[in-house]
Amino acid sequence: MATRQQWVIGGAVVLGIVLLIAAHDSQTPLGSSGTRPCMVTVTADSLNVRSSPDSNAPVVQTYRKGAVMSAERTIRNDYRQLGPDRWAARAYLDPTAGSDCG
Repeated sequence: MATRQQWVIGGAVVLGIVLLIAAHDSQTPLGSSGTRPCMVTVTADSLNVRSSPDSNAPVVQTYRKGAVMSAERTIRNDYRQLGPDRWAARAYLDPTAGSDCG
């Protein structure tokens, strides 16, 4: 028969394992499809985000070097889609370590 102390120690071990798993999962987020999200880092001193994948499209936002953001896997005309009506030149975006930009 297990003593109260053994139950407490066993519960603490189980709780520790659950917390370790939760901490690991929070560091490697998964998208709805079960894959890691695409995250990119800006490599240019200044990067214009445009409303469409065209160098003549209006600029809707600007990022500085080192900025990290989520992105889509969609590439069109050498631009990566960052979101609806948000495109940036792929040449100035590096996928972050561990992300899946396909």
